[in-house]
Amino acid sequence: MMYFSWFGRFSKSLLLPLLTTFLLALYTPLNGQIDVAKNSARYLEAVKNFSIGNLELAERQLLEILSKDRENDAAHYYLSRIYLSRGQYTKAEHSLNNAIKADGNNSWYKLQLATVYNYTGNTQKAIKLFNELRKREPLKSEFYDALIDIYIRERDFEKAQQVLEDIEKSAGVSEATGLTRYNLLIFMGKQQEAIDYLRDFDINFGTPRTSTIVGDSYAAEQKDTLALEYYQKALSMAPDYIPASFGMAEIFRVQNKFDLYFDSMFPFMANRDIDPAMKTGYMDQLMGNVRFVQTFLPQIDTMMTNMYQAHSSDSSVAYKYALFLVQSGKSGRALEVLHSNLELYPNSKEAHRQYLSLIYYLEMWEPMEVKSTEALKVFPNDTGFLQFKAISLLQQGKRANSIKLFQEILTYAKRDSATFVNTLTTLGDLNYQEGNTKEAFKYYRKTIKKEPKHLPALNNYAYFLSLERKSLSKALKMSKITIDLEPNNATYLDTYGWILHLLGRNGEAKAIFKHAMIYGGKENADILDHYADVLFALKEYELAFIYWGQADKLDPSLGISQKIVKKREEVESKRQ
Repeated sequence: MMYFSWFGRFSKSLLLPLLTTFLLALYTPLNGQIDVAKNSARYLEAVKNFSIGNLELAERQLLEILSKDRENDAAHYYLSRIYLSRGQYTKAEHSLNNAIKADGNNSWYKLQLATVYNYTGNTQKAIKLFNELRKREPLKSEFYDALIDIYIRERDFEKAQQVLEDIEKSAGVSEATGLTRYNLLIFMGKQQEAIDYLRDFDINFGTPRTSTIVGDSYAAEQKDTLALEYYQKALSMAPDYIPASFGMAEIFRVQNKFDLYFDSMFPFMANRDIDPAMKTGYMDQLMGNVRFVQTFLPQIDTMMTNMYQAHSSDSSVAYKYALFLVQSGKSGRALEVLHSNLELYPNSKEAHRQYLSLIYYLEMWEPMEVKSTEALKVFPNDTGFLQFKAISLLQQGKRANSIKLFQEILTYAKRDSATFVNTLTTLGDLNYQEGNTKEAFKYYRKTIKKEPKHLPALNNYAYFLSLERKSLSKALKMSKITIDLEPNNATYLDTYGWILHLLGRNGEAKAIFKHAMIYGGKENADILDHYADVLFALKEYELAFIYWGQADKLDPSLGISQKIVKKREEVESKRQ
């Protein structure tokens, strides 16, 4: 039996980004930090170009300024920011050193340089600069925070604690210092001590955040009553504090208080200020509980809809919502969602792929041809979109055009072995359907030479050889490989059993078909027909007619009813 792959009966089955963002987000130093006298027209023009993202022009202008005034610290500073945006840290470091050389009292430049040192691994230089900065300005917490981060990374917890104590002496105890000490204890492996400390801290210095963290710790210990008390405390301080309301909702879910759970989760999902990635991650976990989803499908629908309405321009949310809609039997609405996403991001390969995948699932062949053509205008020669188009042509009966397109795919898929091999097999299948047997067998041989255990090619080549009544021993060897590797694949078993039948080995063939019946053969008219032929050859006539009858019910188009009449006549003639 032929194995269908791409057509016919298809199956539906942190550090670098954070640092760069931080450095680029730093606002322009306050008035007075850069000498106003240096704000020449050329300098202002360079800063303007930097601000609007015209970095190449800004760089040229700043270099021109520095060629005439090497002591222009502000020009060196902005040049360093351009280099940082490109990840050119050595150049950024050089520019910042020049800025500091020109203005050694500017803490801003030193903070930037210390941050670069920290990232590039020059921790000792970073520590020296941060210590210098905090001695000069003891009330600025950012100098302390950076030092603590370095010491924690270096696992020098004693020094980290000393810096933390210095902060509390100079600036007092705050939420920031409390959470820093809590995190420090966690890093030191003292989880219980960390929780105990934060619980004590929360009594006198409690904030929505600290109360919620304590609530989370009680929730993890399954002490729901205490967890709810702390969540309620957090919400009494800040009624719209989402982490607390989320924690409370989870307690309600665990306690089977689903009305209260959904009352909390609906506004949570509708809140535009919450990270959409957090929502999609949570829904992934929730959707894994199939029984829960089935029981509360309308409420889950509302949660998903609220999430999408809050973040309709977020592709990940759109894809998640569309998948849910398809699973809920609302494919039309899913198509609208993915089409809207594609309109928002016409240059996104994933947006095109998601939309085309749904069209494929819905068997919308003409729109699939149109949309794959549009995708190819944006991504010329992309093998994925070429495949979508080739399949759409095939399903519309344009087999010759489809073959041409699959041949074109071969020229672009040489570095993608999986696509290359699958395309060879598909060309074999299509050419056989076109009656080009010689060409079909050529493609199968190429496939097997490239990948000796490519099961679809081995199966189809073997099956078509059996239909041609050619090289049956060769066909049997190829088919044997497929059932050795997938012994419960009904399609492969059918091919092997059929070849055994053609070789006159009907007893062996019967055993193979009996095995195929267990693994889906009873749902396939072709396999039932073949099995009946084997039984008829073994003179098990009545059983053969039973299976032919079942095959005819499954697919009357095969003409098995006429075959039954002829076979009954044949049996009668033998009896006379």
